[in-house]
Amino acid sequence: MAAITVDVWSDLVCPWCYIGKSRLERALAEEPPGSVEVRWHAFQLDPSIPAEGADAEAYHRSRFGDLTRVREMRERVREVAAQDGLDLRFDLQKRAPNTLLAHRATKIVPDPEAAIQTLFAAHFEQGEDIGDRDTILRLLPDVDPAALDRGDAGDLVAADLELARRIGITGVPFFVAGMRVAVSGAQPPEVLRQFLAEGRARAEAA
Repeated sequence: MAAITVDVWSDLVCPWCYIGKSRLERALAEEPPGSVEVRWHAFQLDPSIPAEGADAEAYHRSRFGDLTRVREMRERVREVAAQDGLDLRFDLQKRAPNTLLAHRATKIVPDPEAAIQTLFAAHFEQGEDIGDRDTILRLLPDVDPAALDRGDAGDLVAADLELARRIGITGVPFFVAGMRVAVSGAQPPEVLRQFLAEGRARAEAA
């Protein structure tokens, strides 16, 4: 059986992307070993955030309205994440980071998926500022500081963002199987398994 590709667009500050990654892993656990190749792509929900980031409380209030609404949104996603075994600690987050540097870092390391997992956990469970250069280098010791500083992998991130624009992706997580079947959102594992099966069937038919 030839491996089917699954392309995933996500942003490292998107809680639904963290949940979606966890659910994809559960779906993949039901697949034969080596039958799915996952390719991770960068997406930025808000590229207008300054490179140095912004105060989290002030940013979320300006983006979503009053703090009561923000807290309600956070509690809803926290409860969903808990069902997937994820402990989201929004109370620890002090900065709203621009994720461009972090996305570039995940392209530089030998294991992008592991780096993405590390950054998700650091941001959502430990309140780390994953937009900060020194924090990224501490969390991802495989990143070459010189490569990060001179802008390596910027072209790869730009290509991800451009492909997302051409496909018409406006929200993440966004999954594409075999470049033929797409599904958006943190879908349950059973939906993702059906998505994989349909993508594989269409690829084989072609």
